[in-house]
Amino acid sequence: MNHNDREHFWQTLCSLSGNDIVAEREQLFKVIKYPKFLFRYRPVSTKSLEALRTNKLYFSSANYYDDPFDTFLHIDIETIRKEYLSAFQTPESTEAVVQGVKSLLGGVLSEEQAAQLTVENVTNALSHGLTESFLNAALSLRDEVKKDTWSVCFSENGFNEALWLKYADQHKGFVQIYDLENNDNYLCGKQEKCANCGIKNYGTPLYPIYYSDTPYDATKFAKFVMLRKIAETAKTQIPQELYAGIGNALWEQERTTLIKKECHKYDEEWRMITGCIMKPPVMMEWIPSGIILGLRMGVAEENLVVSMAKEAGIKNIYKSYINAQNKLDTYPLKL
Repeated sequence: MNHNDREHFWQTLCSLSGNDIVAEREQLFKVIKYPKFLFRYRPVSTKSLEALRTNKLYFSSANYYDDPFDTFLHIDIETIRKEYLSAFQTPESTEAVVQGVKSLLGGVLSEEQAAQLTVENVTNALSHGLTESFLNAALSLRDEVKKDTWSVCFSENGFNEALWLKYADQHKGFVQIYDLENNDNYLCGKQEKCANCGIKNYGTPLYPIYYSDTPYDATKFAKFVMLRKIAETAKTQIPQELYAGIGNALWEQERTTLIKKECHKYDEEWRMITGCIMKPPVMMEWIPSGIILGLRMGVAEENLVVSMAKEAGIKNIYKSYINAQNKLDTYPLKL
């Protein structure tokens, strides 16, 4: 997909209201132009070799990615500041907040803590750093958003020199090739152990990454995440009125994880994400249609990778070389 295709995908994604998930999913998938092959760049390591041998793809959450701007989003702290302070405009409104907090957190507050929650104490705390502490907590939600989405990354380009350098150990690693038209190689959901797996039951949709220098405004979603974290901590139900104004959180997972800075556009990235919240380790099984051995891979490493690939049932093995046009190319190995 070129830039215009990816932009069209992003605009469609951002237009979805979340009111009819089935129809909207169909609408979104119609604008995605899937390539035949996707490529995954790997170094030679104990972990990557074992994953190759067993046909496993391990999902990671964005807070573990090497790019700190992955999930390129913005939380409007000034808007949150104004909304926060507006709740404490009068003693009456402050009292309403105090009673709401006591009701919401009653299960985790000690009697002493509850007794300290008074209008006077809250008003005093507001002038001694409480506001800034709250805003710092709100800003930290950027990382909380990243923790909740599990994904695995691919490129639609198997000859990307920057990716060979960065993710395949400077051409000393290898690339796994995945054929999107070969359903037989997709093993997830086809075994007894898959019965209760979230990946089988909720899927792992595959999307293109959109590149932009304008971050996604995730302010409303950050509020939703904050309420969810409070509910988890306090083991309580959040009153529906607290969700008023936040809007529908459906599709927010996709919007917050499928945007990266413009400078990464040459990665031509695609991302497979989990359709539900899952506990690690999160993995799926998918047999690559082939592998490409790096240009600078040593003989011992080549033999090791080829051995693992053959054990995994991978049929097509290629070797990188620089062709007559001075471009990265491959030729098939006869084994």
